[in-house]
Amino acid sequence: MAINRAERKQNQALYCASKKNCVFISHKKEDLEAAKAIGEFLLNQINVDIYLDIYDITLQEAVSLENDQKIVESIRTGLSMSTHLLCLVSDKTHLSWWVPYEIGIASNQEKRIASLKLKGTEDIPSFLKTEKVLMNIRDFLEYSKTYNPYNGLFLRKELNAINRLLLDHYVDR
Repeated sequence: MAINRAERKQNQALYCASKKNCVFISHKKEDLEAAKAIGEFLLNQINVDIYLDIYDITLQEAVSLENDQKIVESIRTGLSMSTHLLCLVSDKTHLSWWVPYEIGIASNQEKRIASLKLKGTEDIPSFLKTEKVLMNIRDFLEYSKTYNPYNGLFLRKELNAINRLLLDHYVDR
């Protein structure tokens, strides 16, 4: 069963030693609903672990206290527990200071980086085009196979109506 590692960060050593893939979902806070829907899809359909910031209690406390040092430590810890970074790109992303920071840390930690263009987004920043770019649902589903290659059988089946609706809401066909 896949888990949200942000909820279980106290067991960091266990997860860092795990061979199971984990996707750090990088997003602008205005894209939180898309991040949650995509995270739920990865957890429940692809059966891969995720790290989503809103479930990291330490990070949320640091944000509420405006403790920049603890915010940075939490992001670094989340990335160290992850094998991949999935950057959700919308027209709001360019206003974020944290998304480029997370991408930089992931790059320095030699994580696999991909960007998923959300609906209504005109373009992807040039520096993200040097990594894997997912422009639509088909690209996203195909790339999802790399998170959990043993679950590739699911991806050959039709998505159920709920998952299709969720993805269609946030990602171009």
